Amino acid sequence: MKDSAKEGARMRPRVNIKAVLVLVAFALVASAAIWGCSPQASTTEPKPDGAKEESSEGAKTAVDPDAVDGLATYSGFPTEGRFVDGVVSLPDFYKNSEKNEANAKAEAPRRYTDRNGFTVQPVPSDPVSWNNTYLDADNRGCTSCHSLENALMTLPTYHRLIFFGYPTEQSYQNCIACHSKSYSGISLADITHTRHFESTMFNEDYSGDCQSCHHISADTGEFERWDEVKYNLYKGITDVAADDLKADISYDQTTITPAENRIFKTVKDEPSEWLTDDANVDPSIYENWVISIDGDCENPAEMTLPEMVEQFGTVKQVMKMDCTINGVGQATIMQSEVEGIPLSAIIEYAKPKAGANTVSPIGSDGYDYAQMSIDWLLENDAIIVTKMDGEVLPNTQGYPCMIWVNKTSGGNFTKRISNLTFMTKDEADLDNQLYVGQFTDDKTGEIYSKPNSGVLNYPTGVVLTGDEAKTVHLEGFADAWDEPIKKIEYSFDHGATWTVLETPDNNADNWTYWRMDFTPPATGAYLLDIRTTSITPDGADRVCQYDTQFMFTVE
Repeated sequence: MKDSAKEGARMRPRVNIKAVLVLVAFALVASAAIWGCSPQASTTEPKPDGAKEESSEGAKTAVDPDAVDGLATYSGFPTEGRFVDGVVSLPDFYKNSEKNEANAKAEAPRRYTDRNGFTVQPVPSDPVSWNNTYLDADNRGCTSCHSLENALMTLPTYHRLIFFGYPTEQSYQNCIACHSKSYSGISLADITHTRHFESTMFNEDYSGDCQSCHHISADTGEFERWDEVKYNLYKGITDVAADDLKADISYDQTTITPAENRIFKTVKDEPSEWLTDDANVDPSIYENWVISIDGDCENPAEMTLPEMVEQFGTVKQVMKMDCTINGVGQATIMQSEVEGIPLSAIIEYAKPKAGANTVSPIGSDGYDYAQMSIDWLLENDAIIVTKMDGEVLPNTQGYPCMIWVNKTSGGNFTKRISNLTFMTKDEADLDNQLYVGQFTDDKTGEIYSKPNSGVLNYPTGVVLTGDEAKTVHLEGFADAWDEPIKKIEYSFDHGATWTVLETPDNNADNWTYWRMDFTPPATGAYLLDIRTTSITPDGADRVCQYDTQFMFTVE
């Protein structure tokens, strides 16, 4: 990803109002010509204001915005007399191959090296650079101007931060669920529109407009999210039908996330109180950390973590953490072998009062949005984690302790627990803080990213060369929080045909980790669509409303 808003981005020209008016007038004249109303109208494609092009003599000529036809000098065609009388000059200057090659070179898609060291080309190449000339693709979408992480860190007010461990690009998809009516109620559209149109960078440096972030559907006139439709608009992507696909695909549910690929999410305390250096763990924090067992229980107590380990013992198990806002194709997910104090033993010791049905694990930062029913916690093997993969729980993962629960999202995995508070809740409210990826997309009204799948070992748009290009090795996940995965489908021809990976006897306690070795038939850009199906509690199929789309270029 880019270190700054401008790094690697193609700058948009500033808006010239006079030139815009000339272009509008030109468009009206051209429209009239189509209907046979004006013999003077030119059908030359308009170019951005201030642009230059070779004339018939090879010299560059600037447009005079005060001219009657400000674009006439671009074409190199005679500027006097009837157009039809000048056709004899066309072979001398109108060279289609040279024109296409020159434009493809001038408007070639940008490349950059991301923060993980990968070469990335977000827009596919095509013989005439259609994607940049007519779609302005390099200048559209969230990450054409900035990384999502940088955008959040530069907001005028505090916003919690998520950093991926896996080397993928974080995008707006990670914002949809949280900024929904079904969760925070804070509209993402309201926030982003206001911040962008008040931004000097967006308005003046990039000359941003509505199409910087949106695509206007030719069918409906709807302002679609650019990043949801761009791959179906691009030219230059090679399609491979399922019958012609040379790929080996497998999966397991036991793969462990390497320590360097674990996700990070901030707590709510002041940053000066955050523990972010995993190489400098203070053992005294663990030794003196006190958890209060309180609320609607017969046997309240306060114990240090060492006392709890002695009293209740420890268990070890492989568990996943999938953040409840994990967007389509995003990487807010990991799996580890965790060790800690079984909550079942704590519940038995505390003796919940009659009617008590909920435990609220509360963090030292005041985080108290993870209330779960006692039955859910017992059924799903909740533990107070103090170790990951045989090592002390890292600072960045909530040292000295956090709660993990099978089939439950990371939104319930409270870090740095200070209280385990027993509660009595109405049955209607029992699960209102149990997060299992149920939040909706305000645009469609459907659950946003359940089930979900994504590629984890490369960022989308990666450029692969050498052996990596001969056999492209992709690794990724499928998950639906509390629902088992039934199948994962893969398409290399924009969803026309699919290759199916069945996942029988799937266990929702763990993620489904897939691997693919794909042999591309030629160099160029390829698009992988992934469609995932899970099984709902009532036995029905649930298919994610959006396919995950992952593009890569092989050379």
